[in-house]
Amino acid sequence: MVARLWAELDEPWREAFRQAWQALRTGNVAVGACAATFDGEIVHAARNRISDDDGPPGEIFGSSLAHAEMNVLARLPIRRHANLVLTTTLEPCLQCAGAIRLGPIATVRFAGPDRYWDGCHDFGKLSPREARRTQPTRIGPRGDELGVFATLISRFGPKLTPRFEMVMRAMGEGPLFDLVHQLQDSGEIGKLAAMEVEAALAYLWPRLRALSAATAEG
Repeated sequence: MVARLWAELDEPWREAFRQAWQALRTGNVAVGACAATFDGEIVHAARNRISDDDGPPGEIFGSSLAHAEMNVLARLPIRRHANLVLTTTLEPCLQCAGAIRLGPIATVRFAGPDRYWDGCHDFGKLSPREARRTQPTRIGPRGDELGVFATLISRFGPKLTPRFEMVMRAMGEGPLFDLVHQLQDSGEIGKLAAMEVEAALAYLWPRLRALSAATAEG
């Protein structure tokens, strides 16, 4: 089932998850993204680099601004592209949603929901001018185990502070954080990081299915 799901994903989805997995392996928040044309040709892909000491020319690193979506958008030449599809593993935050609004992005696809930033993309409420302008189409979150996986992996690493966890538990992510701690305490996260992302997805599949069912019931 997992192999079929992975094979059926288009290349921008797979590349976004590969980028997210590399972010996890390097101690960053596990989010990856890529911009592609409507026919699926990837223009640029990038990952979160908030904990990195360096990065590719043109990308942001070592800063709270160094999100995956920001690094994709920073590498898009001005006026060379229009109406691109941005695929990202996690629902964009307020910062990234603003940058997306200013970039050549017609459609945003995201896998995992992020309750912390949900709704922060609606810039039409800010002014009459914004209300009249066409906003990027949003597709997401995914209602499957891949969406749960995307949110789960983003909760490892430097983002997992006690204060953040307390806020997210209050917003309904208690079962997800319970699994985060289980994987950390058992040492499984190190085992997972040594795998390729699709293998890690398969390893976690039964627990992702349980989380998905719990979320649906809640």
